[in-house]
Amino acid sequence: MSINLVHPSSKGYHDVKTTNSYVKGRPQVPQECIEFVKNNKLFNLNDNSKVLDLASGTGKFTELLAKSNFKDITAVEPSKEFRDSCSEILQKLKDTDKPDLSFQVLDGISTSIPAADESVDVLFVSQAFHWFSNTDSLKEFSRILKPNGTLIMIWYDMDLSSDVVNKYADVVHEKWYDGLAPQFRSYKWKKALEDFKPIFEQAGGKGLIDPNLQMEKFHFNQKANKQVCIERALSISYISHLKQETKDQIIKEVSEVLDNHPDSSDNKTFDFPYRVELYYTQKK
Repeated sequence: MSINLVHPSSKGYHDVKTTNSYVKGRPQVPQECIEFVKNNKLFNLNDNSKVLDLASGTGKFTELLAKSNFKDITAVEPSKEFRDSCSEILQKLKDTDKPDLSFQVLDGISTSIPAADESVDVLFVSQAFHWFSNTDSLKEFSRILKPNGTLIMIWYDMDLSSDVVNKYADVVHEKWYDGLAPQFRSYKWKKALEDFKPIFEQAGGKGLIDPNLQMEKFHFNQKANKQVCIERALSISYISHLKQETKDQIIKEVSEVLDNHPDSSDNKTFDFPYRVELYYTQKK
């Protein structure tokens, strides 16, 4: 099973409670991110393009793809609990609003994607490439993408210019970080692209993803309150597999931060800002 091949820190995601916390606490990226991709003439995409969402998680990003009228979507995710959530979201959307949606949610990992050679127009990786940033993954991306196919890698991260978010991050990102789980904000994942450049150049670029990424930035606010922030904390990989008594301590510390800050005290709803970095490239 693919669970045996994923990073140990991510195994906390193979759990119903963590799945529920992820659904309740994590935001969606803004629709304008998908519109940027879909409307960019460089990518040459349309409603019928074959879309693959790798490491689709609970389906938050996959749902946005479907709402953007992509009709042919494959989601790939190693966590059964996350796959179940993703399937439920897509099926509900198909039943209520998108009857033309054709989708499948499959078990798989970045180095063994259940897709035929050169069968995918656009490969999305949202909030995930730092988990499997290696040459073998990039070779697999190259295998499944059609010639001139597009790779989109997108992350959102807490905007620490907000005082309350900065204090929240001090607890969940600094104090309780295990030092092992890969992190987008470290930018260590970029080394995989650097390692891929000699391979790309030796092949003259033919049949491979161009490792020279382009980037667009976005910004959005999540409407949050204390409970949303607690659920977000419990959905973090290195927190999700801790013992309940330790989780209770983290909940206490998060609650103290939010209760004592004027923006979030008395369980007020407040703007929780995020910055988004969207990276893109194509297969030659």
